[in-house]
Amino acid sequence: MSLCQLLSILELFHIADGIEKARLLPRFIQVMEKNLLLILVIVLEEMQSKPVVCVQFMMWNILDLLRYPHELLQVMDTPSVAMLWTRYTLWIPLYILSVATEGVIIYQALPYIEPTAADSTHIHVPFNLLVSLPVLALGASVTVWQLLKERQHRLEKWNNKLKRK
Repeated sequence: MSLCQLLSILELFHIADGIEKARLLPRFIQVMEKNLLLILVIVLEEMQSKPVVCVQFMMWNILDLLRYPHELLQVMDTPSVAMLWTRYTLWIPLYILSVATEGVIIYQALPYIEPTAADSTHIHVPFNLLVSLPVLALGASVTVWQLLKERQHRLEKWNNKLKRK
């Protein structure tokens, strides 16, 4: 999983090079969020045996299985209505579930992180993780709102294309 997440950084280069048509900042945030969560799981060995971690990895893989074939077909200029619908319809509830499991992982990791008294900022890591939960929820809300708008736009564009034929 570590290797796969490390390779996901290549997505950022694909966007920057114009191979993939997506916005760089949201994808950068998603890639870094996944990498930070993976680092948290790697560092806290107690978390590695939690069922929610397995569910999270499965959710990430399912989301990628929905996204990558669609992106590949777009790059090859052979769009598929089934892939389009699957990508923009199933992806939204799965993304919400993925964010919820991320929140559960962060919440379950709190007891395993020891507060550091020698921290120069006097803000403890558990507090930072606790603060990240509402930020995660806010970011997920914005992402879902954008996904719904993008879904409506893409499906309307496809319907208009079919009506012209």
